[in-house]
Amino acid sequence: MKRIERLLETKKVLSFLIVLLCGTTSIFAQKEADFYIDKSKEVSKKVDLVEDYGTNNTDTNDDTPKLQKAINDMTSLKKGGEIFIPKGTYYFKNIELKSNVHLVIDEHATIIPTPTNDTKNYKVFLFGGKKGTIKNVSIRSTKNFFTVDLQNVINKSVAVITLSNVENFLISGIKVLDDNTRFSAITLGYAEYKNQYFKPTNGVIKNCTITKAHYGYGLIQSQASEHVYYKNLSGEGGVTLRLETGYKKMNKLKVGGNFDVYAKNLSSKNANATLMISPHTITNGYFEVDGVTAINSGFAVRIGKGYTTKDQKKAGLTPGTYDSTSKISNVTATYGKTAQVKSKHFKYMPCKERTLIASSFNPDGESYTAPSISPIVNAAKGSGAGYFNVEITNVSGTGFSNLDKDILIESDAIKTCPDGKKMK
Repeated sequence: MKRIERLLETKKVLSFLIVLLCGTTSIFAQKEADFYIDKSKEVSKKVDLVEDYGTNNTDTNDDTPKLQKAINDMTSLKKGGEIFIPKGTYYFKNIELKSNVHLVIDEHATIIPTPTNDTKNYKVFLFGGKKGTIKNVSIRSTKNFFTVDLQNVINKSVAVITLSNVENFLISGIKVLDDNTRFSAITLGYAEYKNQYFKPTNGVIKNCTITKAHYGYGLIQSQASEHVYYKNLSGEGGVTLRLETGYKKMNKLKVGGNFDVYAKNLSSKNANATLMISPHTITNGYFEVDGVTAINSGFAVRIGKGYTTKDQKKAGLTPGTYDSTSKISNVTATYGKTAQVKSKHFKYMPCKERTLIASSFNPDGESYTAPSISPIVNAAKGSGAGYFNVEITNVSGTGFSNLDKDILIESDAIKTCPDGKKMK
């Protein structure tokens, strides 16, 4: 009889656990295969950029024409192709990836943007543009990371990868050596084609990192996307993942925005922040982030409310938001004294810390070296236009001795300290 009772009790416990698991929405339920279907194993042909296309990876000549030809050749095949880029140094600029083409890059390969003779914006790789949607594409390292070196570019208006009208994509295994260039290394935005608007849809971006990033940029910025999964991303400087929809032309058109976004294991050090949420005038959708770490950064998480400029208000635009059921969980921040902090955030810094703010700009020309402020600042908490809810759980800070809470909101700002000194 006791055995039967134990079995019944076990069944009750199991039933409870099943109900609990099924009723809980969690980032752990997300799988890469739900976002990106890998078709690289089905390609019609595999080629080597050096052996099959005669690319010289020991000189400083532009290698763009040969890689572009290889891409054009592979996309013309029934199931596309895979292009292997072996170890060596390559110079690329504005490479257009096309449907069913997969770039596999040796971990010992280094890519440098081809030098330009002007100050125009340029990219190393483009996933889509003002053309039809490209599908089933990827750039990946053989293992670990391949390197993109931006340290010595003369024209700093460069991005490593831009994504627009692309479906089913993978980006994996990139280490960006930056030096305050003027775009995020990877950008996701909208594209217009035949009077329709498109955004990156169904993709995975994982295992990427950046060093010496500009405060206002960083590793990734997404202005427009749908159903994208980010995983294992890190940054030194700037923001590792920036869900900021601030492009003025996009706001004016009322297009773009981020929808159904998931992220796991994001980190930063000596940076602006690890994760930034800022809707501007765009009504965005749902996001869920699990695992945010910051070491010696201004914040682990920055959440800004939606707002309009004077011109945008005159044009009839209204403050944007993100879905009010969005979630951020498991946030950890460690205090340090060499974060990147802009003057607009000094008001959140404890008064005792403000004497540690550097007196001159960092090389980016807009941030100061300063102490970490807090694990999270949530300026979107409140009611009214532009405010929205985010469910935030399990937040911890280490070393913030002058801070009495882990999450700051707008009302926590102190513009004038008790000694009468105003915000720096």
